[in-house]
Amino acid sequence: MVRPRRAAAQKPEGHYAAATSPIKKRRISTIASSARKKGKQKTEFQYAEDAMRLPLPGFAPAPAPAPAPSHKPIPVMVPPPLNPAALALDLKKSYEGQIPLPTLPKRQKRWRQPAKNPIIRLEDTPKGWNAKEPDLDPDDLEAQIARCRERIGDNIMSRVFEFTLEKLLKEQKSREAMMDLEPAGLSWPVVQRLQTLQGTLEWLQSENDKYELVGNVTNIMAAYRSGHLRWNPGLVTYWSKGVLLCQPRPFRWNEFDIINAQHDGHTGFWVEGLEGQSPIPQMAEWIAKPFPGHGEFCTHMDLSLKLPQSTIQPTALFQPVLPSMPLDFSFMDDTGASVMQINESDMRNLVTYNCDPLGNDPPLPPLLGSMAVTLANGSTESYICRRFEVNMWSARSTNYLDFLWHPVQVLIHDDTVVSSKVRLNGPWLRHRMYTASAPDSTSYTYFGDIHPRFMSVPTANPLHTVALLPDLPLDPVPKAAKTVTAVTAVGSARPAAGGLFP
Repeated sequence: MVRPRRAAAQKPEGHYAAATSPIKKRRISTIASSARKKGKQKTEFQYAEDAMRLPLPGFAPAPAPAPAPSHKPIPVMVPPPLNPAALALDLKKSYEGQIPLPTLPKRQKRWRQPAKNPIIRLEDTPKGWNAKEPDLDPDDLEAQIARCRERIGDNIMSRVFEFTLEKLLKEQKSREAMMDLEPAGLSWPVVQRLQTLQGTLEWLQSENDKYELVGNVTNIMAAYRSGHLRWNPGLVTYWSKGVLLCQPRPFRWNEFDIINAQHDGHTGFWVEGLEGQSPIPQMAEWIAKPFPGHGEFCTHMDLSLKLPQSTIQPTALFQPVLPSMPLDFSFMDDTGASVMQINESDMRNLVTYNCDPLGNDPPLPPLLGSMAVTLANGSTESYICRRFEVNMWSARSTNYLDFLWHPVQVLIHDDTVVSSKVRLNGPWLRHRMYTASAPDSTSYTYFGDIHPRFMSVPTANPLHTVALLPDLPLDPVPKAAKTVTAVTAVGSARPAAGGLFP
């Protein structure tokens, strides 16, 4: 992907913008196109490429590339140096409210089914139907619960939404209990952040504050609780030994270098809001897409699991009339997970979903024993391991990836009395399918049972990929604030947050 460079708008000293050298799009000419210009048909010389710029089989070899001109080096976006004095003045300015929030898409088409003829199998769902709610904020539990009840009334895969509703109501109760522990009026992201900071504070104190960070965490928590500090995605604040150094502002690496050096930042320095409000999972990180507001490389995908058919056999207490029926689950794409992992509640949902007409549950999946695993933090835990079968559902083709269901060993986290854990997809996906990605700043991962050259993977130039923590686009500054001229930067950044009331 080639990103044209924008001209730098007027800014006060202490800021930077990209240089103003436009990037020309690479022109790809072929012998066939030349022939068409001349009105000739020379199909025997045609050359074609796929989405990854690889030659397609059955066509002529690629034409020899023209030598790159030596006098035109590849342009690199290098920001000019900052003026520390101007930066010190700009630290007093708050950028709160100047970063636009992402817009949610429109609601998907709604399908309804008569109550006398409900749909209970994915194969029978209307083409294009799915269980996603992209138009709803994932943190808006009230909207999620209301939509879930609508879906149950639509009589399409209603049991799936009954399971989801049960989980949402449980989460709502847990959230209310957490918010009751904090002062009234705080937002849910702030309460989440306070809980995370409390855990950090306890750990720092147990380590005798050898990094001199207790003062920062204590004062940040006090600012959140008093309402002077708000959670604003896209903004950070800098702290040193408990002292606030700036008003909320976007994160920039060269600004950080200067501020950190000025305050002897090898200890006692803190950037509040750079990551999400909750702990980011440290795991080796369809099209798998990152969730907005979460870790940049924490991508998720849907996989279908079902009980082995060997468990759906008639017994004295279980009389099935249908084969084993699967459910879709959202998994984190974790290349560091040796085994797939789900929760006890997921297994129970599968068992309940496959009950017979009298409500009798089938037997549990075959037990493989217990497995000890080492977590990313170095600790060791043991899990029960059971056999499941896995596949992937395609909403576009309204079918499964493979007509065969693949047996997998799955670790079961017991969430009966503790919180559920994120599901990990394990090695099956990459063992079974091709995998591709592109350096186009989306962090998407592409999976398919065909070679990546025939997959819809975008073409991108890594040299023009936006930085992992680039400038965020800012809304125009109000006319009253005449000291700063609005600037719009290219790209979007990782989640960062923090903000103060004026």
